Amino acid sequence: MELVEARAHAQIDGDNRSDDTAWYLDTGATNHMTGSRAVFSDIDSNVTGSVRFGDGSLVKIEGSGTVLFACKSGEHRELTGVFLIPRLDTNLISVGQLDEDGYDIHVNKGVMRIRDERRRLLACVRRSPNRLYSLRLDIAQPICLTARRTDTAWRWHERFGHISFQVLRKLASGDMVRGLPRIDHIDQVCDGCLAGKQRRQPFPEQAWRRAGGALELVHGDIYGPVTPTTPSESRYFFLLVDDMSRYMWLYLLASKDQAPIAILQFKAAAEVESGRKLKLLRTDRGGEFTSVEFRTY
Repeated sequence: MELVEARAHAQIDGDNRSDDTAWYLDTGATNHMTGSRAVFSDIDSNVTGSVRFGDGSLVKIEGSGTVLFACKSGEHRELTGVFLIPRLDTNLISVGQLDEDGYDIHVNKGVMRIRDERRRLLACVRRSPNRLYSLRLDIAQPICLTARRTDTAWRWHERFGHISFQVLRKLASGDMVRGLPRIDHIDQVCDGCLAGKQRRQPFPEQAWRRAGGALELVHGDIYGPVTPTTPSESRYFFLLVDDMSRYMWLYLLASKDQAPIAILQFKAAAEVESGRKLKLLRTDRGGEFTSVEFRTY
């Protein structure tokens, strides 16, 4: 494969490579790219190809993988589909790839805000004097992935389903497992431990109040983006469910900002069909439901 990066702000074979934490948000780059293999939490070296930049230079792609970074909240997030290009001296985040992956990117008055599908703010980046948007990523490696190459204790911790190191020490000291070495590792938890301890709050078995008539309460939510797109190039679907009858309506959308139009179409059709007026529409208050167009409606 060969990509053409006509407008990407990249530096090839420079004297000094940018540090691994500095990443530039680029509207001209078709893919996320980095020249540092060390930032990857996993990488597929079978992915190859080349990238042609605006100056005509052609550089090789030597893999594609995932970069794991830590948010200020302590949560780990993934940047997937990142190309490894060893000759690249600059780390690039493709704005187009973020949009394709479902992130919401909004630029206003020199500030770029990036939100995930749940409308959570991931980054707030100010424009630099040279008109670039750059941010620093706190590159993280899952403890189990980084430690198991040098510490057999982590390997046994994983093989026993992430049991505590205290239990591992008891197994080793009591010679209960053949081949298990002496474990002197301090008690720690990894990402797998934390994920396994999480639990979903139970939903109530029955709603406190069920609507008494059609269109008294309608629930709506948008799902997407989905791949591949439909023949009409739709990437999202808008599902509406009547609380009383559980009757459902489905609208295909090319983008989330088409939600207000779909609601107008739904309201007109449903009210004519049922002979009732829509009283309440319940949503998750996502950006598509709090926009200026929606408030005007």
